[in-house]
Amino acid sequence: SSGINAEYGVSSACLRFIAKLIRHGHIMDSLKDSSIFSAHLKKGQSLHVRCTAIQQLARFVKNENSERDLNTLLSLVEFDTSAMIRSYAIQQLYKLPLFTRHQDCLLNTLHLVHRLWRLLNEHVDPNLRCSLAQLYYTLYGRSTPACVPTN
Repeated sequence: SSGINAEYGVSSACLRFIAKLIRHGHIMDSLKDSSIFSAHLKKGQSLHVRCTAIQQLARFVKNENSERDLNTLLSLVEFDTSAMIRSYAIQQLYKLPLFTRHQDCLLNTLHLVHRLWRLLNEHVDPNLRCSLAQLYYTLYGRSTPACVPTN
């Protein structure tokens, strides 16, 4: 049993180290890919390893403005069977906000506004709804998002 826990600890440490190498430019641009983190999000990995992968992928989304990786995290929120994983993914996105209310960002799109709003209204889990509301507020505040067209 302790061997299994050590394996998960090593896997998590390796994911964090790879992310650090990417952030500091020690990995060539052609190898700068988030797929290693996405691969560790899948069911079958321990919760600890999955949470580490979520954390690193959220940093990757923020630093690289990766819409694909943002969609991966939001898909976890929508479809993962683990309440802990769903909640952790949203928490990482509002702890490392993609952008702020008055900041231009490629990820600040009408599609994202609609997706977050839909998630907020569809989920019945009160903890997840609170986390989604916190993310929405962090990104857009109480005003209408700038990317929403006015009539």
